[in-house]
Amino acid sequence: MKSFKIKFWGVRGSIPTPGASTIFYGGNTSCVEVRFKDGPFFILDAGTGIRELGKYLQQQKENIQGYIFISHFHWDHIQGLPFFRPAFDLKNSITIVGSDDAAAKLAQIISFQMDPTYFPITIEDMKAQISFRSIKEEKFSIEGVEIQTLYLNHPGYALGYRFSYKNRCLVYISDNEPFHHLQNSGPITLSARAVPEVEQAFDNFYEDKNKKLIEFCKKADILIHDAQFLPEEYETRKTWGHSPFPYTIDLALNSQVKSLILFHHDPDHGDQTIKKMLEQSKKIIRKTGSTMKCEAAREGSILEV
Repeated sequence: MKSFKIKFWGVRGSIPTPGASTIFYGGNTSCVEVRFKDGPFFILDAGTGIRELGKYLQQQKENIQGYIFISHFHWDHIQGLPFFRPAFDLKNSITIVGSDDAAAKLAQIISFQMDPTYFPITIEDMKAQISFRSIKEEKFSIEGVEIQTLYLNHPGYALGYRFSYKNRCLVYISDNEPFHHLQNSGPITLSARAVPEVEQAFDNFYEDKNKKLIEFCKKADILIHDAQFLPEEYETRKTWGHSPFPYTIDLALNSQVKSLILFHHDPDHGDQTIKKMLEQSKKIIRKTGSTMKCEAAREGSILEV
C-alpha cells in the first residue's frame, strides 16, 4: 500500500528560468507537494512553483488545511508565496513552518518580502487562516507524520527535513554543500591548525557533520537532494551552499537510500545538461553495483511510495 505521493511543481535553484532550453525539466523554483495517505497535506518550499500549485488547488475547489515547510529564506524558496491563491481564500488554513534566524522571527521574515517597498499586497491581505510554527534542529510530529530536522551547510539557517509515515520515509534537502570544503576555508586559521590537537578537533568537526548527515538520510525511500553543480563548476563556487552531483550520489549511496532525486537545478543548466548529468549519475551508481534508483526532478512528475 502506498503511504504518500509526491509531485514536483518547481525544481530549479536560484532564479526562475523560462525558455526553450528548460521546457523538459522546468524553470520554476523550488516547490514540492506531498500528500500522505489518510494524513496531512504538506508543501515543501514556496518558490515560483507554488503559484501553479495554488492555481491547481483552486480549480479543484477543495478547502486547504495544509502546511508549508520552508527550508530557508533565500528568494528562490519564498518568492512564490505572495502568488499562492489559496492563501487569499478565507476558507483555507495554512501553517508556515520554518526556522527563525538571528535577526528576525519566522513570521517577520515571511512578511518582509511583502513590505510595500517591494510588493503591493501585504501579508495582512491574505484572508486564509495563516499561522506560523518556528522550529530548530529537532524532532516533532504533525498528524501522524514523524518529522526530524537538520541544519545544513548553506549560508543562513537552512533546514533539511526527514518525514516518516507508515514505515515509509522521505528526506528533503534542497540546499546543501559538502562539509569537506571547510577543511581549507573554515574559521580555524592555518596557524591554529599547526597545533595537532586543534587540527584533530577541526577534522572531527567535518567528519562528525558528514556522519550526522548520512544518519539523517539513512535508508530513506526517497532522498531529494541538491545537485546543482558539475564538479568543475563547484571548484570555483565553494561556500555558495550547493553540491556537485557526484557528492550527492556518494551521500545517497552511503546512506543506503532506495531512490535519489537530483534537485535544485542550476539556472544555467538547460535540459541537455541535466540529462547528461543524470546519465553520468546512473553510470556511477551502476559501477558500484548498487540497485539505487536515480532521476532528475522534473516539473509535473509524480512519485508514489
